[in-house]
Amino acid sequence: MAALVPRALAAWLSLAGVVAADRLVFSDGTVLEGCYARDEGTRFAVWRRLEDVGSEPEYLPRSRVKEHKIERDEAWDAAPSLPDLAVTFIEMSPKLPGLHGRVEYDSLGRPILKGAKAFADLGERAAMEPEKVVAKVKLAYRPGEEIALTAHVKNVGFAAARPFRYAWLLDGKEVASGRFERSLAEMEEATFVHKTKWQAGLPHVTFRVRTDERQIATINDEATDSLWGWGLDFIVHPKRVEAWHRYRTAYGTFSFEDFYRWHIEIMNRLFEASVYPSAPAGIRARVRLDRIVYAEDPEKAASEAEESDGLRRDQGRWIWLDDADRKKEWKPPTKEWRNQTEWSLPHELGHQLGLTDLYRLDDEGTEAHKMADNGDKVAHFMRRPRTMMHWHGPHVWSEVCAGALDQAWDKPRGHYGDHHFAIPAENLVEVLDVNGRPVPGAKVEIFQRGVVVEPEGKGRDEDGVRWFPVVEDGTFNHPMSAQPVIVGETGPDGRMPLPNRPAAEVRTLNRFHRGPNPFGNLNVVGDRGLMLAWVTKGDRRFPFFLEITEFNEAWFRGEKDRHVVRLSTPCGSEDSPPPPRQVRAERLDGERARVTWVAPAISREAHPFERVSGYRVWRRRSSDGLNDRPWFPVATTGPETREAVVDLRALPDETYWYSKADRFAVSTVGDLGVQSGLVEVLLPPP
Repeated sequence: MAALVPRALAAWLSLAGVVAADRLVFSDGTVLEGCYARDEGTRFAVWRRLEDVGSEPEYLPRSRVKEHKIERDEAWDAAPSLPDLAVTFIEMSPKLPGLHGRVEYDSLGRPILKGAKAFADLGERAAMEPEKVVAKVKLAYRPGEEIALTAHVKNVGFAAARPFRYAWLLDGKEVASGRFERSLAEMEEATFVHKTKWQAGLPHVTFRVRTDERQIATINDEATDSLWGWGLDFIVHPKRVEAWHRYRTAYGTFSFEDFYRWHIEIMNRLFEASVYPSAPAGIRARVRLDRIVYAEDPEKAASEAEESDGLRRDQGRWIWLDDADRKKEWKPPTKEWRNQTEWSLPHELGHQLGLTDLYRLDDEGTEAHKMADNGDKVAHFMRRPRTMMHWHGPHVWSEVCAGALDQAWDKPRGHYGDHHFAIPAENLVEVLDVNGRPVPGAKVEIFQRGVVVEPEGKGRDEDGVRWFPVVEDGTFNHPMSAQPVIVGETGPDGRMPLPNRPAAEVRTLNRFHRGPNPFGNLNVVGDRGLMLAWVTKGDRRFPFFLEITEFNEAWFRGEKDRHVVRLSTPCGSEDSPPPPRQVRAERLDGERARVTWVAPAISREAHPFERVSGYRVWRRRSSDGLNDRPWFPVATTGPETREAVVDLRALPDETYWYSKADRFAVSTVGDLGVQSGLVEVLLPPP
């Protein structure tokens, strides 16, 4: 019987008005119990009482929230016998065509516009003259052109809605209003049309309903769209929508449409928050929900979306299609699914806008490239992985995505990954030592993923650097090459130019141009967008990765003519003090390690270059490239100290994905402030 008491108590509490609800733990340690919260990436929307859900929430900065636990019981899903008017979407007509399905890729990875009746047939010229291919296609509105805006209002409540008022606003100013004179039944939809003249700039439209009648929610009484935003379509079976109507979602209403329109709003909020040197005001581009297609056969509706000219009138879409539609057995979404933000959707819609999976640039390594100390494959994992297109949410978009969308905010969607072609005209690597000084005479060997070096191919010299041709057979998914594609040596300034290897030229409507570049025939998904640079100085060899996104970001920041990739090695300078000797690392009880060393040998007594003022202890975790997971200092000691105990749990907030190998190093800090090279040691695994 004792086991039944908690259930009985829980039922009694629910009847008594005490219900299970969310829990927020704040960064200062305080806790908010009994609330209802939804995650919007940059903030949490919070209702403190169940009866407030559906009204305007309280917004808390994400930085304030340390933990969020969702706990909703039957009271959350209780369906009030009330109406709920929701502005589900605002449709624009005439619709502008997109390019989805009309970008073809040749064996050299060139995206070329083809296949639509509306396109001009230019033959081979199409690769370099995309504007002429679409010369007869209307891709933008003309100032003064009449635009029809159609607002869709649906009663997503559980009782008929009485007549209500409505208003249209442009840029916050009311331009039309009226009254809907009849009741609207549960799940019934009404439409409202307003015609306006297209105007240049960045206009917004708002449609608003107003009623004195009590409703389930008021947060869905209006919708605001950026008219310049890319129009997206949702295609869904009406029975799926009905299944969602049985339960309340994280948005706060009983509506499929509200839940997924909310995700469009989240995308735009995260665009605004994606602030970088190349996008100081955030991403200018916006998306809007232009149309929801309720289709008895979503697959057929999607396949028939092309019009007679061979083009679709959308800038991207999402289709709900799974076994439920095929079996015609629709079930409501699970409790966990509907009560959380569906972070996968903004990510997937990002693909519809032309953004690539940045995790495609990660690389687990190959047998051809291993660390000398433990035999680990040299791996690459994105340096700043908390980004929408590497993972999902709750993250903003990365700088390369911000640059891509800002460059093309007024262009039709359909190209994919062409922003990877944005590479500065001249590129160099600069090899630096531990003191940030140039390392001359360092050998640089660069290998590339996605290619096989021509076995009989003759290299070509450019500015003292040699590059080698690769096999071009339409295959881009090779592992990191075993032979280098570029070999050279740094000059007195520590720099080595990266030659612009031949590439079949192509231009896209987004104003991206692939010409000769260090990556050669780079493809749009990034297979060839990763190169491994082995830098050798003396008897020491260090791995670094050159990722295409760094070159793209430099281009978006304005470095279109020239970019320098800086590679920091643990080498010492000419005037460095002598390094310590006999560096060792051992594990202690618990999560600790002891690093010990012996003082350096002194060859010149009292010499300024050899006086020791202290030692610096370094740590590096993983077998990634040195510029992916670099050395970081963990202790600085005085000149008489010969050991340091390190807490192994004290790590930077980083992602150690492929390898968790621990390495330590010690450098001498000279009396003149110059450090010696790092003397490295591998910590034995547990």
